[in-house]
Amino acid sequence: MKKTPFSTRVSNFVMNQLNKTRITKKFLFKIRCFLGYEFFCKNQIKIPKKVFGSAYGGHCVALDKLNNKSTIYSVGLGYDITFDEEMIKEYGMHIHGFDPTPKSIEFLESSKLPEQFTLHTFGISNLDGTQVFHPPNNPEHISHSTEKRKESSKQSIEVEMKTLSSTMKQLGHDTIDLIKMDIEGSEYAVLDEICLNNIKVGQILVEYHHHFSEIQVRKTKSSVKKLNEAGYRIFNVSENGHEVSFIHSSL
Repeated sequence: MKKTPFSTRVSNFVMNQLNKTRITKKFLFKIRCFLGYEFFCKNQIKIPKKVFGSAYGGHCVALDKLNNKSTIYSVGLGYDITFDEEMIKEYGMHIHGFDPTPKSIEFLESSKLPEQFTLHTFGISNLDGTQVFHPPNNPEHISHSTEKRKESSKQSIEVEMKTLSSTMKQLGHDTIDLIKMDIEGSEYAVLDEICLNNIKVGQILVEYHHHFSEIQVRKTKSSVKKLNEAGYRIFNVSENGHEVSFIHSSL
């Protein structure tokens, strides 16, 4: 793998140090928003909510909308399924988890998973079949992406992918009560599929990846607009503006 340039490593180190304190972190985020490198959207409705999962893998859920019969899709798992574990503990529902990353599959299959958790070893994307999966630039990280990465393109692999519609048909689901997505840039195509095909999803918890150099901020702005037009409203935004929780107005 090509070595990261010294200037890039220095820049990343400085940014990481500045991001360690809340004040400088917020200040830097505002500057990045002003320059067009970040995007922060405001809550559109106020409802009871709670964050489930760790600081790394957690997402905010609208309360009083789920029960033990709810259909939950957790897309993009990595090494952290604390979100799924806490949701199962709270509601007792069954959760379907999806991740085609070999290291993630190996880790999860060797772990003691909850009885109410089913691991599917394929990803959710915009096509049915195999798709090129690019590893992270940092070899210590696990999250792969369908977005091409210059520094790690030679280490790319092919993995099995399915559309959300095909997945629902395979599992016998007409609706999804909640879908959580952290899929490194593939979220835009999946969200487009939900809007275009009018797939019935109650809550959408998504991590947007416009902070990737390959993805422009306008792509996230367009995605939020499409979801609003499809009847979804924002009820929570994380401090860094990347994790956004939507709920459909019909709930």
